[in-house]
Amino acid sequence: MTDADGSLYSKTTAQIHRAVEADSQNRPDHALTCYNEALKVNPSILIAQLLKDYHGQQRIAMEAKFCEYASRTSALICQLSPKPKYRADLNTAHAALIDARLAFARGDTSAALDLYVSGIDVYQNILLLEKSARSTTAWSREVRKFAAVCLVEAERTKAKAATAATTYSPSLSPIRQDLLVNTEPISPQQLAQDSPPPGRRNVATPSPRGTVVHASNSNSSSGSSINSTGSSTNSSTEQRLTAKEADVVKHTSHINGLTFLPWLDNDNDENFDLPDYFTDKDGLPTLSPKQQRKLWKWRRASQIYASPRIFGTVGCAHIVQETVTDCSFVAALCVSVEYERRFGRQLVTRHIYPRGQLGMPVFNASGKYMVKLFVNGLWRRVIIDDLLPVAENGKLLCTYSDVGDIGPSLMEKAFLKVMGGYDFPGSNSSTDLHVLTGWIPEHVFIQDQAFNADRTWVRMCEASRRGDVLLTIATGEMSGDVASALGLVPSHAYAVLDVREAGGHRFLKAKNPWSSLRWTGKFSHADKAGWTSDLMEQLEYDPATAEGNDCGIFWIDYESVCHRFDAIHLNWNPGVFAHGASVHFEWALDMGPRQALYDFSANPQYTLTVNNSSGSQSALVWILLTKHVLKTEKNTDFIALHVYDSSGGRRIYEPRSAMHIGEYVNTPHMLVQLSATPGEHYTVVVAQREKTKALYFTLRALCDAPLRLQPAPLPAFVETIQSQWGSSSAGGNTVSARYLDNPQYRLTIRGGGGPRTRASGTITLDSAQRHPVNVRVFRGGFLVTRVLEVNTVANSGKYRTQFCTCSIDGLEEGSYTVVVSTFEPFMFSRFKLAIGLDQPFSVAPIAREGAGMRQRELHGRWTPGSNSMGGPVSECCSRNPRFLVRTARATSVMARLQTPQADPLPLVSVSVFSFENAVLGPMCASSGSYTNSPQGVATRLTTLGLADEPSEYLVVASTWDRETDAAFVLYFYSEDAVDIISLAH
Repeated sequence: MTDADGSLYSKTTAQIHRAVEADSQNRPDHALTCYNEALKVNPSILIAQLLKDYHGQQRIAMEAKFCEYASRTSALICQLSPKPKYRADLNTAHAALIDARLAFARGDTSAALDLYVSGIDVYQNILLLEKSARSTTAWSREVRKFAAVCLVEAERTKAKAATAATTYSPSLSPIRQDLLVNTEPISPQQLAQDSPPPGRRNVATPSPRGTVVHASNSNSSSGSSINSTGSSTNSSTEQRLTAKEADVVKHTSHINGLTFLPWLDNDNDENFDLPDYFTDKDGLPTLSPKQQRKLWKWRRASQIYASPRIFGTVGCAHIVQETVTDCSFVAALCVSVEYERRFGRQLVTRHIYPRGQLGMPVFNASGKYMVKLFVNGLWRRVIIDDLLPVAENGKLLCTYSDVGDIGPSLMEKAFLKVMGGYDFPGSNSSTDLHVLTGWIPEHVFIQDQAFNADRTWVRMCEASRRGDVLLTIATGEMSGDVASALGLVPSHAYAVLDVREAGGHRFLKAKNPWSSLRWTGKFSHADKAGWTSDLMEQLEYDPATAEGNDCGIFWIDYESVCHRFDAIHLNWNPGVFAHGASVHFEWALDMGPRQALYDFSANPQYTLTVNNSSGSQSALVWILLTKHVLKTEKNTDFIALHVYDSSGGRRIYEPRSAMHIGEYVNTPHMLVQLSATPGEHYTVVVAQREKTKALYFTLRALCDAPLRLQPAPLPAFVETIQSQWGSSSAGGNTVSARYLDNPQYRLTIRGGGGPRTRASGTITLDSAQRHPVNVRVFRGGFLVTRVLEVNTVANSGKYRTQFCTCSIDGLEEGSYTVVVSTFEPFMFSRFKLAIGLDQPFSVAPIAREGAGMRQRELHGRWTPGSNSMGGPVSECCSRNPRFLVRTARATSVMARLQTPQADPLPLVSVSVFSFENAVLGPMCASSGSYTNSPQGVATRLTTLGLADEPSEYLVVASTWDRETDAAFVLYFYSEDAVDIISLAH
């Protein structure tokens, strides 16, 4: 190290000491300044000179410290942000830069460069906002300094990528150098090109522009960084994750107390050549009670067998389930290796490492193995040793091979390590096959009313011949006597090894994972009458020979399967689809109500679009929802997957009019198969019966045509109002006299300055109580006092329990009135009103009728022949019900007339006349034409009286029909105190 470099090193060390001291003393501003000063020079030392003098662990430690201080600096920038609106973006930048340094450490310069650009973009945008606001603060200056440090790192990464002949190198030219003034970035020529040591494994590589969709060609065989397609061959397209998806993947890498990271390209280069025996750092798997009672020792494979092999034996006849209650897994394993025997294609054997030159797993003397399993939406690496539980008699207490092949034992150990240990409660074999192969699981329940035996057979038979499906079958509960008579095991999984049609019959060849106890019914080894010589020749089966050799393998006719078994589990090859897309997401506990039976507004929703470039009229799409497992326990989460075809890909708010209504099931996988019209947009909705905790999912869509899967769009502008229906505001439905008392809001759609604005979106109403509710939108923006259909521009329809939605389609700019109501008056409840539109708007409550005014309530009655004189009022005014109003000064008044008890409702009107010196004068106000609205009629707000002079007026309540016999209520409102009395006839 030169003297100059030593001086620089001392300066950096001093700044770091100051930064750490200030940080520990809770002086974040000073700490940020010191960290930035240290980071300015530290890259020069670390990269340009020190890497020449320091190697191995010293160099790793220095780079780790630099990353630590840089991460703390970006965290302080977030903490000290003067504007809350910046913090979400700053947190995103903080995470991106951490992942960038990790990507660089493991040699993934392409991903690192993307992440650096993503993080620097955030700082650049914030600096532009600060610059446009002419705000130059100490904080913004520190942001400039740190962004420049990040740029140095990015340039270093770019130079590294260039020397490695990387094909992908995004330009750094969009970065605004003028925003990074007062800092001199180091040129790429000064940056060291030494390959950094591998750092902590990063579970995801967020894309620089927030890409959500992971589209891929499922048939491709080249490698990828993270493959979430589930194909047995890796996708050709790197599966880049958004920051939110990365968080999901990180969180769901922790399963049953252990961590299982996603499979990366460089995992193929794992070191297995160790000088000593390898022992798994995670310890020995938990044994079941039965195993514990029988356990003698844990022994190495080389201590159990003289010449251990790994899947050196073709087929599954030699695989035996022992002690562990994992028949579903053993059946899945048997199906997989039998598939390899039949079709000559590796399926599971290429997922165990180390491998030989031909791609088959080989015995490793050190006892270290790595298994690739598809868990929680991704291929993941599982490290194990070859210690296996052995009984005192030398027999393995786990799945084993009766010919000394340790492959089945190792695969089971890796699988059960993920699942929490040998004390496994069991699963279903299609779920386990999905873990082993990534093939798409489908459950067919034989006893279900929708089960179609013939259609299911055709699908199984054709796909089995092509090698595109893996099959298992399962029994349900049955009595011991019945099970014994049939040679079956209750609630047990069986591997299906072949599917055939012969002699006019339909057959399945099955294996009991126990390798003993077989079917004794029709076409079994005991059915001498059923087997003809022709049939034995076609199926290559001799019942006489089989009778003395019970290896658990048998033929069974399909009709007996449909009669005696409960389920058929199918796993489909995802490689038959040319295209796929996937997304990982969290459904947080606070996203929407706990029971979203009526309200889907906060449910996870995705827009599915199939490309119409192929010109076909329809395309088969498979949609698979997988719930991530964090702990092996009883599944109490009932999930459904719904698909809507008339939504245009927009969000769904109420569970109605779906093209596919999913059944709520407590299985980890839900599969929907649909025929989609290319070019159309579909909405896929995840639903849950009752939420009790946060859940994590992977949603995959597969199709022969290109497709996109992205979050269903949210409205650009949203306002939420929390209020309630109380004693004075629960007015009931539109036929209630009190409808006008319901909460009302003025919705104003603002123009955009160009062509006349039209707004579209949705209004949702959510009641805390299970009351039937409704939303109506009227023209005008003023208080609605009576319901006229001609003035209604939008309506949620029939009153719906607890939750309803009202679609807004193309409303012109202007003002409207939104009325929220319950079906019956006096239904009290809190409610939430949410308005989401694609154009700017404002919303404000409208005061109730007579708000702030004095109110009088007067009762009366029209009696035929007495005071029911009909209209118009001017002709018989003196004989209709009348009320005298005396005011001492000028005041604003209005009157409302209602007939809440009348049936049918009469046509009524209310008018106000001057009445000076007991002489009827001109009309001052009127409700207008006669009408029979349930809400009655009302005058407009009118000023009566003269300043400081007493005046008298007459309020007249009249009906159109002279024969009306009905009671009425008159509500009279005034700003000032007035006297009002009923006049006798």
